[in-house]
Amino acid sequence: MSTCGRLFHVDKVVAYFVAADKHVVIVADVFQNPTADHVQICPNPIAIPPAREFLVVGTTDPGIHPQLQVKRRISTTFASDLTPRSVIVYTQGIDAPARLEVPVGTAPPPPLAPGDVEPPAPTRPHGPVEVTGFSATFSLEQAVQDALTQAVAKLGGPPRNPDVAIEIDILDISARTGGNIRPGLFVRASGR
Repeated sequence: MSTCGRLFHVDKVVAYFVAADKHVVIVADVFQNPTADHVQICPNPIAIPPAREFLVVGTTDPGIHPQLQVKRRISTTFASDLTPRSVIVYTQGIDAPARLEVPVGTAPPPPLAPGDVEPPAPTRPHGPVEVTGFSATFSLEQAVQDALTQAVAKLGGPPRNPDVAIEIDILDISARTGGNIRPGLFVRASGR
């Protein structure tokens, strides 16, 4: 999976305040490839508080994938004692990022249409998972980063506590060169 995120195109963004729990929920209907794209709503790291700014960002796995675009619903929350007037959400525009000022309402959006049914939320695997990092340039740093990125994708399913770390233990390092089989450096690791 690529380590650099990019903005994704959205169909609709809705924000609403839940008074009982004192938090704001931001919901976005995102067009993505279900086999290769990993999309989420993140706080804007360069926003100056008290601004409530968010980014619809994600990554796309490298390789060849079917040409699919489906609408999926993603969401995030943040604590708030009062109902903010609006939140700012940045998404992919036509040729530049799109800045959406989303008013905060009191009701959640209606469910997706039957043709746009949400898939069940991925569950976090129990116990360690095994991943294999790869570097075509025989870079140990790149292969370990690839293994760690794969472990985060497999173990970091929603909701994920940001205070809980994801770790990998290197089980095996191997290299292959020559022949017709993918040459490079492989790092087999166990993630937890």
